[in-house]
Amino acid sequence: MTIDYLKMTRRDILTSSGRISHKQAIEKAHAEYDKYKNRLDDTLSPVEKDFIENIGMLEQITDSSKK
Repeated sequence: MTIDYLKMTRRDILTSSGRISHKQAIEKAHAEYDKYKNRLDDTLSPVEKDFIENIGMLEQITDSSKK
């Protein structure tokens, strides 16, 4: 039924098994995930940003109370 729908809408249907092997696709997926994970590890979460901001505010309070 799905193939009939695709033919009716004149969408391209895969006619071959493709040029990329399963192993190559898995390796590419892992490589892209590693890049994503590294980029994610380099950025702070909103909670971490708020924590750092609050530490800065506490340092200002303690510095002003010492004077």
